[in-house]
Amino acid sequence: MKTIKRKILVSLLLLATVAIAQAQSLTMPEPSQDASITQRLGISDVTIKYNSPGTHGREIFGGIIPYNAIWRAGANENTTIHFSHDAMVEGKKIKAGTYGLYMIPGKEKFQILFSKFNKSWGTVLPKEEELALKVSVNPEKIVFQEWLGYDFTDRSADKLVAVLEWADVSVPFKIEFDITKIVIENSIAELKGQAGFSGTSYMQLAAYCLQNNTNLEEAMTWVDISISRKKTFSNLNVKADLLLKKGEDEAAKVLMEEAFSYGNIWELNSYGYTLLNENKTKEAIKVFTLNIKKHENHHLVWRFIDSLGEAYLKDGNKKMALKYYKEAKEKAPVTQDVYFDGIISKLK
Repeated sequence: MKTIKRKILVSLLLLATVAIAQAQSLTMPEPSQDASITQRLGISDVTIKYNSPGTHGREIFGGIIPYNAIWRAGANENTTIHFSHDAMVEGKKIKAGTYGLYMIPGKEKFQILFSKFNKSWGTVLPKEEELALKVSVNPEKIVFQEWLGYDFTDRSADKLVAVLEWADVSVPFKIEFDITKIVIENSIAELKGQAGFSGTSYMQLAAYCLQNNTNLEEAMTWVDISISRKKTFSNLNVKADLLLKKGEDEAAKVLMEEAFSYGNIWELNSYGYTLLNENKTKEAIKVFTLNIKKHENHHLVWRFIDSLGEAYLKDGNKKMALKYYKEAKEKAPVTQDVYFDGIISKLK
């Protein structure tokens, strides 16, 4: 009896070994190899994953890829496209997520289909009710390309064009994100985590809103939280700029006077250049002068004297500009002589 049981056990083990051996296979290159491409806009990502076939001398669109029939937009498995946040494709809304990407080629138009199912084999085509979105675009002629590929072109701060290129055809479709809304919503969420323990984080969000001229009342609340944690030149500067937006010029001026006492040499110099770029040369001269006086013993003070000379030059006062460029040269290392000699010779 024991012998029979042992024989059965041995047989089962052999069958299991054979099954495992049959299930395993070596990794070999595929004719249409895996590929992917990702592009970030703001804090949002678009990723397309696909298999890339070659033409191998075949006619592609209207040939092996028939017109007016759904195509997997690649080879082998489902081509997919992932949006990290809600987006717009060709002006139509699509939710964040990963979609199966298909196309219906045509001589004049290509339809691009976004399937709710992204794990299908490429030949398992989506039904109409399974589509999250369908858009139509115009194909374009390009220089012949042997291998199917995707690219992202015409990128700006909040939009780009995704492009399928194969054979002599390019299929572009525009993708957009509401970057400002996404960044603000993401920041609010992050403030509920560890970032919320830092006053700097609240100041960053307030500064972002100020820069984009949005959510200004909330920005004032956020910068006040930052100031309550610890006063810095940066958060006082942001609040002053928010006050200016509200037309409270005098309150903003008083706050900036306080901010100067917290500013380090680099912050004040940067602020001076901000004023200079806004053509507020008199205010810039005042800030550069204050910075030099406050940090007169700094080993790089010559750089900031140079900034003051630049401000006077922009203000049209060549005499004062020359004075400060000469002073900067005296304090600067000899490696800067050529730079200062060039400026001084033009001002004499």
